[in-house]
Amino acid sequence: MYNYFSNQLTPEQQRLFKELLQTDADFKQQFDFEKDLKQVIGEKEIGNLKAKLVGFEKEVSKDATPVRTLTRTNYRKWAMAASVALLIGLGWFGYQNFAGPDYDKLYDDNFQHYPNTVYAITRGESTETMERAAFSAYELGDYQTAIRNFNSIPKTDSNGYLDFYLGLSHLNLGQTDEAKAFFEKVIASNAEFKPEAHWYLALAALKQEKKEEARRYLETLVSTYDYNKEKAKQLLVVLE
Repeated sequence: MYNYFSNQLTPEQQRLFKELLQTDADFKQQFDFEKDLKQVIGEKEIGNLKAKLVGFEKEVSKDATPVRTLTRTNYRKWAMAASVALLIGLGWFGYQNFAGPDYDKLYDDNFQHYPNTVYAITRGESTETMERAAFSAYELGDYQTAIRNFNSIPKTDSNGYLDFYLGLSHLNLGQTDEAKAFFEKVIASNAEFKPEAHWYLALAALKQEKKEEARRYLETLVSTYDYNKEKAKQLLVVLE
């Protein structure tokens, strides 16, 4: 949101920003909070922020209910007070750094385990194929075994899924470079999971704090595919 408050959004980014404000309640709540915080910062210089903090504390103490629960308004005041206290400690330069993307949080908030959509595992099945063993391990979260078994499957038998699930297995193990290499193979081969590969490549780039690389994959996803399109739009706004 920094680019919005500093008037650096392009016309297309402004359109997307307004769209998210209208359709995403959580995004609008965060925007309103940051807008109010910016107003507080602009009202007085850092030397006067301590007085603002004391005022917030007094208001919350005065308005608190007997059971010491906080109303939505009081919660907002506490959040503002905490942010002001942080600004006093860090200074404006520290706040600008703090307000940048939290890459680990962005990754954790958006990463979801991708299900096995290829091989139906039936209980009591007597034939244990390498494909079944690979997907069984994948579903159980035993990604090391899954990788070993996936690598034993001839690529000619994989129908395009092999590189994708190898990438997912490596990503779940935190092996980001290996994961990216397999997802890039999916894209290069125009395989079935090409849209999903763009999404997970963007997440892998976030994991490595490679902002511009993540943006490239997200922009392609938004302009070309429908998979996780709305999530990709939201991430692009955050990464501005």
